[in-house]
Amino acid sequence: MALGRPSVNRILISIVIGSGVLMSTISQGSLNISLPEIAKEFDVDLTVVQWLSLSYSIGVISLVLSFSRLADIFGRRKFYLLGYAIFASGSLLSSLMPDLWMIVAARFYQSIGAALVQSTGVALLVATFPENRRGQALGINATFVTGGILLGPIVGGIVTELVSWRANFYLPVPIAIAAIFGGWKFIQEHPEKSSSKFNWLGSILLILSIAPLIFALNQISHSGWAHPRVLSALIIFSASTTMFYMSQTRSAYPLIDFSIFKLRPFSLSLGIALLANMARSSTQLLVPFLLQLAIGVPIHHAGMMMAIIPLGAMSISLVGGWMSDFWGPRLPSTGGLTLISIGMITLGFIDSEASYLHISLPLLMLGIGQGLFMSSNSSSIMGSLPRNKLAIAGGFNVWSRTFGTGLGHAVWGGVFAAIVTANADVQTALNAEVEHLMYGFKIVFICGAATTVLAALLAATRGKTVTPRAIPPANR
Repeated sequence: MALGRPSVNRILISIVIGSGVLMSTISQGSLNISLPEIAKEFDVDLTVVQWLSLSYSIGVISLVLSFSRLADIFGRRKFYLLGYAIFASGSLLSSLMPDLWMIVAARFYQSIGAALVQSTGVALLVATFPENRRGQALGINATFVTGGILLGPIVGGIVTELVSWRANFYLPVPIAIAAIFGGWKFIQEHPEKSSSKFNWLGSILLILSIAPLIFALNQISHSGWAHPRVLSALIIFSASTTMFYMSQTRSAYPLIDFSIFKLRPFSLSLGIALLANMARSSTQLLVPFLLQLAIGVPIHHAGMMMAIIPLGAMSISLVGGWMSDFWGPRLPSTGGLTLISIGMITLGFIDSEASYLHISLPLLMLGIGQGLFMSSNSSSIMGSLPRNKLAIAGGFNVWSRTFGTGLGHAVWGGVFAAIVTANADVQTALNAEVEHLMYGFKIVFICGAATTVLAALLAATRGKTVTPRAIPPANR
């Protein structure tokens, strides 16, 4: 696809690709706001109901890099369109399953479609724009991300209140159908394809590394480190991770070419994204429970309040992209992360009698901070690898967001449950008194803020991104 393509076609392609992130973020946002209702209906604790999110995260984390490599070999467009079809069918299956764990399985299937869409979408978008407008392209994409995050909790809260939480699973279906038609019509296959072979062993070992880790982190809070299932999961994780690294460094066609981590801008930006998304996930997971269980906000109002975060991000994301293009990612990334940490600390010290205004201000700070950070850090990740590795860069960009969020959900959900059950002397954290719930929220949000500060300190060391012509050779 030529870089000189008329701007109207770039806009149309941006809309089609933006539909992918809109679809997945609406799905996630509507689910997150309804988690307290789902936990109540199935009479389960936070560490159980959150598997609706964790199973989805495991699928995307495990598969997005593999699909990025396959897309480099076979073409990004066909993978992208297939992803929409799988995501929509997975969403319909989730709505029909009668049992919680059957819904968890359907969510994993849905994540396969999400991984296909997310691993190729950003690469298709960046390939459409010239290099000096990469930040603007990613700013447009970030606007769709925040738009979906904005609509997800609002629509999810209203739909759950008026119909049922199951009805939320129908929301992504019309978007997927429209995106399949638009993608077939407007997106062309990019000529840059890789001649390498796919590393099936690496793909399997990656799944066997990630799933046991998230399972162990989820179980530690109530089972302890010494429990046989936790120890077994950690042993599988350690063995699979070691075998994965050894197989990739010796393979002629590695799933992950570890030489890319010699490029400091790429490694640093990826590490910052992991920390930031891990910290951000504490509010994504727990604020709906804070609003509905501790403060007593009705679910439709809670959805509107959660939408303050993406509204703030949407209002500033394009500015973050432009700032990154002109001055590099250091200023918008560091400033955004600093604002996020302040918002988290403020949120940690509100009480159960807080007014809507007192809750809204820290949520707005979180949103503005995320808007500044997202587009600038994504631009740094995408610009740190050669253009023929755009799919891999896009895959890592999505992977850092999903892996950070998945790890964060497992860690923060477990920490919250452990703190509350220990202090309230109850078996189920969500059944504790409000004062014990508030203490758990406070500790988790302060820990999230500390993680964000660490990410901000790393971001402050980063200069302007320069796209390399090639990756340094790997040491074999």
